[in-house]
Amino acid sequence: MGDDLDALTSQLSGGFQVDPAALGEHPRYSQFKNLSKAAEQQAKRRQEKLERQKNGLFDKMMKLRNLAFDDVTSDEEDDEEATTEAHESHHVGKYNKFGRYADKLMLSEWLVDIPETLSEEWTMVMAPIGKRCLVVASRGFTTAYNKAGRQVGQFQSRLPGGNSRSKHQSWTILDCIYSNHVYYVLDLLSWNAHEYAENPYDFRQFMLQSKLDETPELKMSTAGFRNIFVLAPRCKCSREDMAQLLAKENDLRLDGLLFYHKSVVYEPGQSPLVGWLKPWMLPEILNVSIPEKYQQESKGQSSAQFIESFNQKHKHQSKIDRTMEQD
Repeated sequence: MGDDLDALTSQLSGGFQVDPAALGEHPRYSQFKNLSKAAEQQAKRRQEKLERQKNGLFDKMMKLRNLAFDDVTSDEEDDEEATTEAHESHHVGKYNKFGRYADKLMLSEWLVDIPETLSEEWTMVMAPIGKRCLVVASRGFTTAYNKAGRQVGQFQSRLPGGNSRSKHQSWTILDCIYSNHVYYVLDLLSWNAHEYAENPYDFRQFMLQSKLDETPELKMSTAGFRNIFVLAPRCKCSREDMAQLLAKENDLRLDGLLFYHKSVVYEPGQSPLVGWLKPWMLPEILNVSIPEKYQQESKGQSSAQFIESFNQKHKHQSKIDRTMEQD
């Protein structure tokens, strides 16, 4: 049995691409068999997604201008994700179109299939512990909405369209993680009335970096602009770059790591071109060294065991799972 588990661990470290025939029928192996099947489905869906994007057959994400200039709404109900005090929330009345901003974020899948082109075509982005939100700057206010579309904060910012001195026809939309008055920017949907959602990820990142560099005051907290905006740390997915970034940003409290394919356009919902792993999974799955503080977070579980347990605990069903049920 020890040799079997060693072989299985070796296969998992190669990217969850486990040979089902090598697993036997013992119930202990069911989680690995499920992940092996999921990896096959993820690889297939990833290729199909790239083909649809290349041929221009993907669905339109949303009308960004309509989203930016919709009536400002708020949610006066209690919400476990709302941090009203920290966000300096400024409610402007009962919401009248609840759901306008719901399910607009692009979400990740567990990275159970490791792409052969990971080091060349993918970017790893650090996701700090915080609240994921869509930030909409327009009509002189900056408003943050959680995944469910609830307003969790409204304030003045230096984003184009986000303060009382902004031009009326200017707007900006960002995908961020909020933590303690800092908005860590993950992605760019629009900036100063220019739309970028349908551009490839690598171009969006180039423009996002450029815009933030051109607006250094976004990083400065003042009495009138308490919240700041910074680029979430990122790097290419070579083993050396990932290890260096984790070591360099060792003080950042991480929730996980996002992996973006360079060609993914911004669309709502789960995407096979956006992956997710916990920091402690990197040595096992990608053979990447990590700082000591992450090494004990597995609590003795393998990556496969954790993913299976997480999905069951949170009743999470990814697009991979739904595809498997249909086959």
